[in-house]
Amino acid sequence: MRMRRVISVLLCLSVAFGLCLSAAAEGAASVPGVTEKEVKLYTDGAATVRDYKVYFLNDGNVPYVPVEDVGMFLEITDKTGSKPEYKAEGDHAVYSRRAYCMDFDFANDTITFNDFDGFYRQERLGLVDMVIGPESTYPLFERSSKSTDRYGKVLVMDLKPYGIDLVKTDEGCFVPLQTVSDVVCNFSECPLYFCGDAIIASEGLNDAERAIIGAGTWQWTEDLADFSYRELCFVLDYQYGLKEIHGIENFDTLFEETGLKAAFLGSGATGADKALWQLIYFYLGDLHSQFTSLSLLSDRDAFTDYIAGAGQGLAASHRNDAIAEFGAARNNAYPNGIPAYEEIGNTAYITFDVFTDPLAETDYLAPVTEADNSGNDTIRLIQYACSRILREGSPIRNVVLDLSMNDGGSTDAAQYVMSAFLGESDFSTRNTMTGAMSDAVYRADTNLDGAFDAKDSFAENGLKLFCLASPISFSCGNLVPCVFKASNQVTMLGQTSGGGSCSIHAFTTAYGTGFQISGYRRFSVMKNGSFYDVDTGAEPHFYIADPAKFYDREALTEYIHGLY
Repeated sequence: MRMRRVISVLLCLSVAFGLCLSAAAEGAASVPGVTEKEVKLYTDGAATVRDYKVYFLNDGNVPYVPVEDVGMFLEITDKTGSKPEYKAEGDHAVYSRRAYCMDFDFANDTITFNDFDGFYRQERLGLVDMVIGPESTYPLFERSSKSTDRYGKVLVMDLKPYGIDLVKTDEGCFVPLQTVSDVVCNFSECPLYFCGDAIIASEGLNDAERAIIGAGTWQWTEDLADFSYRELCFVLDYQYGLKEIHGIENFDTLFEETGLKAAFLGSGATGADKALWQLIYFYLGDLHSQFTSLSLLSDRDAFTDYIAGAGQGLAASHRNDAIAEFGAARNNAYPNGIPAYEEIGNTAYITFDVFTDPLAETDYLAPVTEADNSGNDTIRLIQYACSRILREGSPIRNVVLDLSMNDGGSTDAAQYVMSAFLGESDFSTRNTMTGAMSDAVYRADTNLDGAFDAKDSFAENGLKLFCLASPISFSCGNLVPCVFKASNQVTMLGQTSGGGSCSIHAFTTAYGTGFQISGYRRFSVMKNGSFYDVDTGAEPHFYIADPAKFYDREALTEYIHGLY
């Protein structure tokens, strides 16, 4: 461990155990007009509700919460299973677990993580590991000792350039609710929506939840617009994972250059939501970034009319055109639906369009049945395919993974697929905020014998492996082809996959709009010890121009035979 990390840990722990790092706050002036309001706090998808108090400063419209309540928000949204300790002294309020801490500095308006990745790390995982769970899948994976972690830098989130205050008054120490959402809750994909009379911690505000919480008496005001803009700049500057690729120095400058700043600040909630739509679909256009729910303060009809005319930009338009073209070709070849698993002579085809999330209630160690050939559960489908391809007396010599219309999904399922094909397979991820890197090397138990060995993979059983990709192959549907090509064990067919190199990160605005972006965890492939971004996609070894030829499997099988 590097010396500066040791020093940082010691300083952080000294605060956590009562040693004041700054004497500047003892005479802090009181901010007049701190008022409280009782609201409803909804968690567990609005299934749990409790009374809660938020605070407003100087009769403003921006909600704050006491810093000692940050731990409560951390617990209701966190996935690490490790409850943090809390200590406050002087200017500092520190949450710590193990040797990792989050330090709120009220004198300097900073939030410092001595090791951000360590603070949010699940016990059994690497620093930036993406094979997360649920527990029902734990017996299916073995993390190899070949896995590596590279620690990142100390992360100081400086709020001063954004005019965001950590407020210390005679009444207490307060943090903006939206800052808590952006720095604490959204890292578990459960940001906070504030709607005047209620807060809801939700992965995405659906219509049922909107009906429960309502907009109450909350109103769009100048101070809310100003704060929401500054908070949006802050969170995007730190957490948008593709800033340098998009040539973005900072988002305030981008908003100035595109004319969006005035819309965010001066045209009401509906105008601000229109500006956010333009940002996501016209200026980012990375497809992972999406507008997910309209603020309750916005005019739904006016916004709906706007987006009907504006559309979703060129990136989405090109993708939709490709989906229509490939979809028509596949439907023509398979009018009753393409099978998830199919054998054509000595060639097996595995096809699914989403890497489905593993389910906690599914017994992934149970024997496979014909029902698992539905494609509704990726891991069970792969287990089924393995049972057929590797059966005694199997005629299968070639295995084709058809991801031509796959638009991504679960990283756990993606890792399982890669391990089933390759045996030992690595998943490389980099944190763009801290520079931390993980190369997580896994094996998967596919035959459910409790062992992790050569019997579990296609490559280690001498099969010839192929992957069919297209511009539609996105996110995990792009990651898998990139890993396959880098492995030199899989022949790529079709067209260059569609990119998408960052995990999705969910956010809200301070006025209650939901959106997601390409987040700070960037997928990569490792070559010669270096991490290479996968956003440009995997080029095929053998190009196929006509989408119809992707799905004429008799002809495609003959084509594959001609390649060796």
